[in-house]
Amino acid sequence: MIASDFGKRVLKPVRDIINNISIIEQEAAAEKGFGIGTIRIGSFLSTTARLLPKMIATFKQLYPKIEIVLFEGTDHEVKEWINNRVIDMGFIAKLCWDDTIIPITRDKMVVVISKDHPLTNYPTTPLQKLADAPFIMPSGGCELIIREIFKQSDLSPFVQFEVMELATILNMVQEGLGVTVLPQLALPDTLPDVEVRELEPAIWRHLGLYCPYMNETSPAAQRFISTGQSLFK
Repeated sequence: MIASDFGKRVLKPVRDIINNISIIEQEAAAEKGFGIGTIRIGSFLSTTARLLPKMIATFKQLYPKIEIVLFEGTDHEVKEWINNRVIDMGFIAKLCWDDTIIPITRDKMVVVISKDHPLTNYPTTPLQKLADAPFIMPSGGCELIIREIFKQSDLSPFVQFEVMELATILNMVQEGLGVTVLPQLALPDTLPDVEVRELEPAIWRHLGLYCPYMNETSPAAQRFISTGQSLFK
């Protein structure tokens, strides 16, 4: 069903009212020493797989009565969900810290190449050499960061394919169809027949929680943020 113009206009204010009621209920419970509430968290795949299980498990041990609802999407979708108050907070990745995100941890960007690629002769991969090779661009969320890495060195990747699925990207690299750059946290524990090299110079992406309405954040959400920061110092 398509929402009317009126429905679209009132949707966000209605969500704000519901959120505020939830905060009041949680504050009242906190006064009595009870940890209750619901946290809606947005995340992209590599963070969901590598960071969130530990964060959620630790948090649930401390606050078993607080419910966690998880939304998976791209960086862009996570920001839209937050701005529309669909979620309370969301993981996003940036090349540099800024005051829009709450720092949690960082993740090294690495090069993935086939076993017989000429770049295997280098212990680390110079970005200039990488720019000259056919490139497989991941389109599942980290494309903007990868393009920014090249842009900062006045380079452009020679993109041959744009692929969303990680398994497909790795198999294409294995078959010699191109090279790629990926966040280390995104790599599976078991890799196909490929080589992983560090970039030269080393590049990190910074992972944090995007929470622009921090002054309106519920007690449950604030506890979750504190848990993440303590786990990944």
